[in-house]
Amino acid sequence: MATFSEDFFHDLFDFEQIERTVTSTIRLAVKDPVALYLFFQRYSYFNGYASAMIARLASTIGLSRYTFSNPELIVKEEADRGMDIAAQVMSAAADEGANGTPVHRALAQFTVKTVGDYGELNDRERNQFAQIPSWLQEIVRDVISTYEGKVDDEASMVRAMGFHMASEMLGDREYALLDMVVRHENQGIGFDRYLKQVAKPALINDHRYTAWSWVLIHSRHDGTGVEAEHSEFALSALNMAVRYGSASEKQMKIWAEEGFRTFVELQQRLFREICRECLELAQNKAMPAEILESKKSDVTGLKGTKYQIV
Repeated sequence: MATFSEDFFHDLFDFEQIERTVTSTIRLAVKDPVALYLFFQRYSYFNGYASAMIARLASTIGLSRYTFSNPELIVKEEADRGMDIAAQVMSAAADEGANGTPVHRALAQFTVKTVGDYGELNDRERNQFAQIPSWLQEIVRDVISTYEGKVDDEASMVRAMGFHMASEMLGDREYALLDMVVRHENQGIGFDRYLKQVAKPALINDHRYTAWSWVLIHSRHDGTGVEAEHSEFALSALNMAVRYGSASEKQMKIWAEEGFRTFVELQQRLFREICRECLELAQNKAMPAEILESKKSDVTGLKGTKYQIV
């Protein structure tokens, strides 16, 4: 029986609470076009690092010669299984740009652009949202430092694989919840109506995509996407690490749980901070102009815009 499964992680973490944080943030953002732009800018920025970090983790594992070896083989060179595990990790990024298809970041950029058009934001306002706040920079730094692992360091690589597992499992639910709230709870109104009646498809790498393709490729409210498949590969990598690593199964579970927990904490912080910014955005838009003017000296993040964050 495999050591790691989705049930293993579901037994350790409160996924209902994790999803409540995500859902409440999306429901708040979808109420206002500018808040929705803020949400997608922050969310796509965070996720824009995923594929690059998956490649780094795969590289770290592949460079760690003899750290993961088949115990049934006597010859050291023949026993090395690092690249077998690395390939399972890399599968989560390998479908981007394959056979002329666009990278996911290109699809995300199209989504963000369309939300900006929906919110009637001009170029200057969009660039002001692109002034990344310190809290998001800190989250990304933590993602980078944890995700890639360290060459020849079994503990850090298994933690990173647990981190990667969380990214895929939680990502599947994030995109499904986005689809549920934006297109189905708000069917026929707001951004869903804009997608159906105004937004035009685009040709990206000679392939036709809608502005919602980025979400649907990853997951959907009534089905699954690539994130579910990526989760299976991530589980395979972890189980291979147990089979070919030198640490005990108990220790492997501890390391993987630590990595998974680190991602959960960062993901929850991401959505809480986006929620806070959306609330502050709504508060500022409701304030008289003279009150907003008096607060400009205390503003961080969106300086010089009519949608400032206090």
